[in-house]
Amino acid sequence: MSEPLIPAVVRSLQSGLRWLKDKAESINDPREVAITMTALVRAERNARGQLVQRLAASLLQRQSVNGSWSDELWDTTWSLNALLAAGYPHAHPAIENGLRFLLATEDPQRGAWYEEPFETMLVLALLADLAPDALRSSAGRALTWLFGLQSANGSIIGVRYTGMAISLIAALPSDLASQYAIVARRAVNWLREDLASREIWTSASWSNHYALNALLDAGVSRDDPSVEKAVRWFLGAQGIDGRWMQVSSIHDTATAIMVLCRLLSVPLVDVSPARTGVISAARENGTLRVSYQAPGGGAIMPTDRLKLSDEVRAELGRNQQQVLSLVGRLRSSLGTAVPSTPPADPAFLLEELVKVGRYAYGHLFPTRIQMLLASSTADHVRLDVDERLIDLPWELLHDGSDFLCVKYALGRRIVSDQAFQAVGHKGRPTGPTRVLIVANPTEDLPAAEAEGARVADLLSPLGAMSVTHHSGRSMRKKEFLLSLADFDVVHFAGHTSHDPDNPDESALLFSDGEVRAFEISRFLSRSPAVVFLNSCWSAEEIRDPDAFSTMTRGLGRTFLYAGVTAFLGYLVPIPDESASDLAVTFYRSLAQGQTIGESLRRARVEVMTSHGAGDFTWSSAVLYGDPSANVVPRGTANDSGLVTQLP
Repeated sequence: MSEPLIPAVVRSLQSGLRWLKDKAESINDPREVAITMTALVRAERNARGQLVQRLAASLLQRQSVNGSWSDELWDTTWSLNALLAAGYPHAHPAIENGLRFLLATEDPQRGAWYEEPFETMLVLALLADLAPDALRSSAGRALTWLFGLQSANGSIIGVRYTGMAISLIAALPSDLASQYAIVARRAVNWLREDLASREIWTSASWSNHYALNALLDAGVSRDDPSVEKAVRWFLGAQGIDGRWMQVSSIHDTATAIMVLCRLLSVPLVDVSPARTGVISAARENGTLRVSYQAPGGGAIMPTDRLKLSDEVRAELGRNQQQVLSLVGRLRSSLGTAVPSTPPADPAFLLEELVKVGRYAYGHLFPTRIQMLLASSTADHVRLDVDERLIDLPWELLHDGSDFLCVKYALGRRIVSDQAFQAVGHKGRPTGPTRVLIVANPTEDLPAAEAEGARVADLLSPLGAMSVTHHSGRSMRKKEFLLSLADFDVVHFAGHTSHDPDNPDESALLFSDGEVRAFEISRFLSRSPAVVFLNSCWSAEEIRDPDAFSTMTRGLGRTFLYAGVTAFLGYLVPIPDESASDLAVTFYRSLAQGQTIGESLRRARVEVMTSHGAGDFTWSSAVLYGDPSANVVPRGTANDSGLVTQLP
């Protein structure tokens, strides 16, 4: 495919995706919900997206008692595919019930469904992924019947069926697929020959999606003239509002997105405006006052109060220690902790963390606020938190479906009556965003050294950023303090020390000594916009809320009071490798134009996926600042908005 066509595909996909997202909230038909979910996941490769999970919850509510959706094979198959795409396990009750419905409606003689090739191929393609054993019990009879419908010219009934047959064969186990290789080859040849004689196969995007998808499933190169011709038709058939509308706007648009996104080697970057909900929490006369303002809310902010006992308050304030205990038990189970620590299975530890989160959620959010948040369209949540409540486990709150820090792009903002440097970063020169990376300044953390190189390699090629990278002894404490005011983003990967009784004695460690928290503000005549201290304990303040003092600040609050827009750090010790991976994913998303909060949310999800949810690095990170803020303006990477140079 010619290179100039790729930016056009990206722009087309972004426009279509925005239209689909705008319509998603008003979709009621289960099939349309399912096909929209699948398109979103395949395009953005982000199964844990807030909109995707909200649509999934809506889909689950629509499932019938018999396991189907609308008593239809088509609706049920699409719904099961959508839930699998959204990350639901095969053993989830909704998926098991839906599978039982499909198997119960099979024709036992022919192995088909409703004697209809379309529904039969839909179900068989799903079984190839979901239930291979059930597929094998049906495949012989059903496939013989289906492929016996192939004409002498290679077609099977028409374009749509021919395309579905090719994709079905590609999805079969290799031993079954090889038996029907000749069927697939003849079908592919017919699709190509048919397209050569006309502008496009059919007049509808959803039918043409099956044909183009089949060519790609069969291994036809995207540089093939047939593929390029079909792609150009899709681009020309799109409306100015972003949708495709030949038969059904939702179906046509979603299927067009599904097939066009296969042409991209990286996820589609669609930076939609943040929809930010605001939760405020403050102590008032022995009670906790909690408010919630939904995105686009009116002039009145709903508020409720609840009583929090001193015992429960102290218990919830020990969240860091609870996580640290779980981390220690996990490392013991992996042979990396002291033998006296009781070992535990990571899945069990995750269950324990879920219990901690649900327990805290019930104690900290009144029922009314829970209901408002659940019905909200927010994808970003800003927590405006009383400074005396910062030790509570806000990121780990679990609403019964997920942790808030995974479900939303989450950030804290401290509510304080103390004087602080107003955000504005006055004196900042124009030009690219200036980034300072300090890695392994004590020369005993090889993983931190590698992290610094990875982040520098990631950001340096971007014209919107100017990167200064120091590793080992190339930067000492004096140079670090003197250079702080010269940069917009500061990333530190190394050791920190933390004093829970005297947070202002907490320090960053260099080869020639320590930089303590109380020293830092003296050198911030112009504060950076973002500071990320990727090190253990870097975000923890005082552990005893009764001993809290607004004047005694740890590393995080020191930077915030100096005017830093966003501070990222950790509440507990974290493994080097997963912390490095989180940082790299964070900056990759940030460079694509994602908000700070969404970049951190995606980094959490990536670490959960690659290292396992029991790693707990994802749960230990904390962001102070507006989660909807941007560091890199959208579109600065290249004209298409797609950062193709990122690894």
